[in-house]
Amino acid sequence: MRSSKPAPVPPDDLVDFFTAARFFQPTGHPVSHSTLRRDVEAAGVKVWVQGRRHLVSLSDVLVLHRDRQGEEGGDGKEKKSAST
Repeated sequence: MRSSKPAPVPPDDLVDFFTAARFFQPTGHPVSHSTLRRDVEAAGVKVWVQGRRHLVSLSDVLVLHRDRQGEEGGDGKEKKSAST
């Protein structure tokens, strides 16, 4: 029996993890494709599969990376709490 729900429409800004990682290289906040993949999985961001390619919304990755940089203090180093 087929589901009555229509298939979700993929966003217009789908990119693979390598392209997303290259996007961050000139920003001063580079990140590897494997780190992006782990972050996406940990955050539960939707991954679209087209053939053998795994794609994510660049908008989702931008928000995720921004939040990650904020947690780490923006320089790739983790913030120390005030109590330490």
